[in-house]
Amino acid sequence: MKQTILSILMVAMSTITYGQTETLISNDIDYGGFGGPIMEFSQINGTTVADVGGGGGLVINNFFVGGYGLGNDAASVTFEDELYDIDFGHGGFWFGLSTPQHKLIHAYASFRVGWGEVELKKNGDREYEDNLLALAPELGVEVNITDWFRLGFTGGYRSVSGVDNLPVLDNSDFTGMYGALTFRFGGFGDYSNYDKDDDVDFDF
Repeated sequence: MKQTILSILMVAMSTITYGQTETLISNDIDYGGFGGPIMEFSQINGTTVADVGGGGGLVINNFFVGGYGLGNDAASVTFEDELYDIDFGHGGFWFGLSTPQHKLIHAYASFRVGWGEVELKKNGDREYEDNLLALAPELGVEVNITDWFRLGFTGGYRSVSGVDNLPVLDNSDFTGMYGALTFRFGGFGDYSNYDKDDDVDFDF
């Protein structure tokens, strides 16, 4: 009888010792980091421009969080028969999702929220300025060029608010659709457990 009870206790202890505890957040988390340039194509005051900048962040499994900065001075506006260059820039937080990122081509989405400034310059001198808030969600695809380089193709909508102290231009002159190229260089976690496809795979 004692041997039977002892055997049952040993089996129970073994189950407790080797059983896997279920948790809300898995301990199997892959980390990485990246950085790289961003090019955003949009319209400002009716002029097609390319915002150039960059960003970087921390990768946690398929998600990332980081920061960015973008700007351009390619557009212009005429006010009281004077030509002013428009200097537009913003930067802030950057959140994104890339899944399933072990696939050659996979879904990519991100959201940027930033603060910045619009300046109207004449002959290089700042004449007017105003602060702004920019919200920019985007959706597209990302291509794994190498293990450490990824290229994203996205389209999004930039919403700008806070521009209300300039003699000309307002939020609508900076708000609208855009297309973007995102270059991400770095490490994106350990995906050695995935079966990587040799052929081009368009499955999302």
